[in-house]
Amino acid sequence: MVNSKPSDRHTNSTVIKALTVLEKVAFANGGISLADLVKELDMPKTTIYRLIETLKHCDYIHLDANTERYFVGWKTVQIGVSGLNNIEVVDIAAPYLTKLAEKTGETAFLAGYYNGEIVYLYKKEGTQSIRTTAQLGMRRPVHCTAVGKAILSTFTWEEVEKILGEKGMKKYTENTITDVHKLRKEILEIKRNGYAIDREEIEIGLTCYAVPIFNFTGNMAGSIGLGGPTMRMRENQNVFTSQLKETAFQVSRMLGYVPKIGGE
Repeated sequence: MVNSKPSDRHTNSTVIKALTVLEKVAFANGGISLADLVKELDMPKTTIYRLIETLKHCDYIHLDANTERYFVGWKTVQIGVSGLNNIEVVDIAAPYLTKLAEKTGETAFLAGYYNGEIVYLYKKEGTQSIRTTAQLGMRRPVHCTAVGKAILSTFTWEEVEKILGEKGMKKYTENTITDVHKLRKEILEIKRNGYAIDREEIEIGLTCYAVPIFNFTGNMAGSIGLGGPTMRMRENQNVFTSQLKETAFQVSRMLGYVPKIGGE
């Protein structure tokens, strides 16, 4: 989220406030009302309304007259899509994830890491896939998503502890890992097995597997995942994780990654 108390003296506070409002609208599932914006933001109602009218006039958000809720406008979507199209990893990974989704019938994901969270950069649904709440551009926690845990497995434990200390370990389902020591044990398991698992930790009925990907510098470039109904995913765990590892290797290779001799 936008830092509402910037220290840089050149930062324009009005721009920060406008971006804060825009982010609230963008990440609100099903839109958001003016009353909810006032409730959630530390700004006067008149200020929020003025910013909303400006953003609406410029097509960054729009108002649904029937529900009186605000949604992102076409210009915001256009900018977001343009930004994604300029990310090299998306261009490279997309065809491989399309093949993976077609081969398995499940939903394939590409996720990036940003400020302690994962961001979905690409999503391809297979022929048998079920609808998930994960949408393009959405941010999700790292501790309870397969793509997030795969990314954490590339960090030092000190880095992981710092992230968890800042972001917390919110409980989403009865299966969500909320104990730091239990997560550490699982990350060690991910390193051994080469893939992470989300065991209905963020959505009941949904199980996901994920593997990190790397770029030419040898650094983590994100992770790719495969998700579907728990029973089907469990029945095909060995096959799906093997295909996922192979896809991750191909994507990493296209990003210029060269495994260390005797290493990954």
